[in-house]
Amino acid sequence: MSEPAPPDAFGRIVDRYVAASRAAFADCLASLPLDRDEAALVQAAADEALRGNARLKLNRVLLLELHAARRAGQLDADDDAERFAQFVELALQPQFDPHLDQRYPPLRPRLLRALELQSAALQRLMQRFVADRDALAGLLGAPAGPLRALALGQGDLHEGGQTVARLQFDAGNVMYKPRSLRIDAALDGFLAALFPDDPQRVRVPAVLDRDDYGWAAFVAHRYCDGDAELARFYRGLGHWLAALRLLGGTDIHLENLIAAGPVPVVIDVESLFEIVPALQASGYGQAYDFAQALIRNSVLRTGIVPFRTQALGMEGVDISAAGSLPDQQPKVRTPIIAEEGTPRARLALVEIEMATAQNHPSPNPDVSRYWDCISDGFLELTAQLRALDRDGALAPLLARFAGCRVREIRRPTRAYVEIGRMLWHPASLHKEDEAIERARDLFARNSAMLAGGDGAAGGEERDDPQLRADIQAEIDALRYGDVPIFVAPLQAARIDAALDDWRAMRLDLEELTIRSALVATDLNLRMRYREEERGGRRYAAQAPHARDLDARRRRLAAEATARLLRLAVRGDDGSTVWITPEISRQGWLVQPVRPDLYFGLGGIALALAGYLHEVGHGRADPVEGLEAAMEGAVSTLRTMQALETPDTVGAFTGHASQVWTWLSLHDLLRRPELLDDALACARALEARGFEDDEYLDVIDGSAGAIVPLLALAEASGDARWRALAVRAAQRLEATAIVDKAGARWAGIESAVPSNGFSHGATGVAWALSRLVLAGAGDAAQRARWSALADAAFRFQESYYEEAAGDWRDARESDGGRHSPTWCHGSVGIGLCACDLYARTGEARHLRTMRRAVASARGQWGSSHTLCHGDMSLHELFARAAELDPQGCGGDPDESAAQIVSAIEEHRGMVGGLTRAAFTPGLMTGLAGAIHGLNRLHPGSTLASPLLLERRVGA
Repeated sequence: MSEPAPPDAFGRIVDRYVAASRAAFADCLASLPLDRDEAALVQAAADEALRGNARLKLNRVLLLELHAARRAGQLDADDDAERFAQFVELALQPQFDPHLDQRYPPLRPRLLRALELQSAALQRLMQRFVADRDALAGLLGAPAGPLRALALGQGDLHEGGQTVARLQFDAGNVMYKPRSLRIDAALDGFLAALFPDDPQRVRVPAVLDRDDYGWAAFVAHRYCDGDAELARFYRGLGHWLAALRLLGGTDIHLENLIAAGPVPVVIDVESLFEIVPALQASGYGQAYDFAQALIRNSVLRTGIVPFRTQALGMEGVDISAAGSLPDQQPKVRTPIIAEEGTPRARLALVEIEMATAQNHPSPNPDVSRYWDCISDGFLELTAQLRALDRDGALAPLLARFAGCRVREIRRPTRAYVEIGRMLWHPASLHKEDEAIERARDLFARNSAMLAGGDGAAGGEERDDPQLRADIQAEIDALRYGDVPIFVAPLQAARIDAALDDWRAMRLDLEELTIRSALVATDLNLRMRYREEERGGRRYAAQAPHARDLDARRRRLAAEATARLLRLAVRGDDGSTVWITPEISRQGWLVQPVRPDLYFGLGGIALALAGYLHEVGHGRADPVEGLEAAMEGAVSTLRTMQALETPDTVGAFTGHASQVWTWLSLHDLLRRPELLDDALACARALEARGFEDDEYLDVIDGSAGAIVPLLALAEASGDARWRALAVRAAQRLEATAIVDKAGARWAGIESAVPSNGFSHGATGVAWALSRLVLAGAGDAAQRARWSALADAAFRFQESYYEEAAGDWRDARESDGGRHSPTWCHGSVGIGLCACDLYARTGEARHLRTMRRAVASARGQWGSSHTLCHGDMSLHELFARAAELDPQGCGGDPDESAAQIVSAIEEHRGMVGGLTRAAFTPGLMTGLAGAIHGLNRLHPGSTLASPLLLERRVGA
């Protein structure tokens, strides 16, 4: 019996194909003036680099051939190890090459050419090292001394197998870069001119430029020592954002920035003065297209501020320099050889942790503590640059970049990696012409998508000779193992274009984008924003008072509305949108608002229409531009909803949110066509149905559709919509989990069924109860729904803890969470009880209402929002006091005094999950604060979104 195969089971086969390139490198190495130890370590590093390259290109073919040999009966030894050894010996025979040539004609020529190019690139590296060895003392601060280590492959292979390398000497490390470093020197000179007397200024490494290659000083990572250094580091990030926004810098991701104590050092600045391709029209209106262009052309393109990639295998990974926090990264999928060294060896995808980079200034960075530092640094340097521009001094500083070679990032590196992997797949090697056509089509589609199209066809490529030539160059590079790269000298016209673009930027939206993106880093881990909900009462008023209360309320509402209008993006066609941090399948992203009610344009339009209504009734102060913004939002909302279908059916994100939004706008504005809009959305929901709904809850699912449909039936006089609400209830019946604990629903939001309102059993029970009270369905159905609702309330009450006087969140296994929120906690439970007690007078709802009020007393200050903040607390206290003055009454001005005073003390509304960042939406943002401030007036008749009300009248 033979020994098991080593980890590199195909190593002997790989060595056979690497032999010629290794020998060529060894011949070159022998001619160079290196001592024996240096030559040995260089040869070893080159051997491993060549083997690694060949291994990646051969493994899949060898696995396929292994299985073919096994099935053909060629592997007949006694055990797995011996059978695998038989295959290795088979592959080492002379006849194996003709066999490969027949099955995979381009494999060997392409592989040998790729290795030849890589060997030649390694030879050039060593020849350049020998020539420049003495000059490296300028970067090291002392003579280099003997070469102690050589780390090849410190980046992708480009331009004929060239790559970045790190060389270690007794005097330190230097980096070899096979490109011109003139742009690095120009950038550092530019920064030195901006910060002439600052030893801790932002910088790039010192370089020794040799025209088509160069050497750079090595930057050692160091964590900051204390808060002062941390604040300095994050202010430096703001400086980088300001400088790179001017210079059109991109690709400064987590591996291209190193925290050297308080100094963020950018170590790779190949791409400056980027040309952002124009977007094709979306069809959503000019405002939406302007917003998309603002985002694409903003600081987000630098790579420093957080963003989530959608690349295959890395979905949702944040590769930004300021983000990519250790506890926020999903695992990435990578291929390995499973059961290596056996006849069953195969490729398998495994999930691994993202490698830790050196971009962070502390082991567990809390970027949220330093948002202001980043923002202040950006604003500070931008103000300095604008002053230089006014004095005519900025353009001469930029002129130093003319003639520098810059890299154009035409498409994401991951796109090249994936298409390159496809071109080296055995099937592609078997039929190369077809694979090349697939690659050409993918590149053409990708080019169209990057330009804002839908990537539906390659017609643009056929009509553009330069694009055709570029795509062919990309394919040729990938066929020989390189990641394509496009480099050109920087022309004065391109510098001028970047300067003009910078002059035209909207500083308020740039700062908004920075803060919104930074918020994303603090939200992308579920537990982090659960902690925010658990929340400390950080935003409560320290000295609440009721003096001049209504005048103060009106002033805050007007100021908030003016801010909302000021930060709008408007089109010449009258359309209006906003930019927001918003949750998506990839995590929190910065994007134009979607058409939903929760974060999106529906909720903003509703708040603006409500403010206009209150102005008309003398309960709010006029704000210039309000009506035009409202009309633009309504128009854009209609356009967006006509062009896209919601993914969900619920009351805040889905079809039902559209029904309730249009119905509420109809009630406020008294326009018949708005009821038609609501009916059109209901018809779309009817066609969609509820049979495939997996969310089930109020926010996203079937439970959320019931009350809006009942309201539409009432408004339109058409029982069809009540019947549609019955279909939603049937879906809830079919998916209920019922046992002795009660009834609950396992939705998507949490693996554990929730007992709260927005995502849980309480909200479902409320919706079913409302359906019963509306007289929908027949008697048997109403009896079933009533029993199911009772079981869901029983599940809710099973989490009530007498000692705490509150409901525990069912999602929390440690039992330590009680939340005074609408979404998951006592406020939502209490509002449900208020609504049903007002409609039924049942004692059980009165008891629940009183419990909720008692648990929420004094819980001011988590935020100023509707979903999980002070506005929802006010809703509960005001309703309960009206229904039960004896048990739930109190000072009628307390809520308004607490909220108004808190917003004044904190100099503006504070969002919930997004905190101090600008969030325009209804449930967690500024629109909700405006709506809530208006509803603080005792005479206000505005409907509450929290219970999907419909109110008419003055």
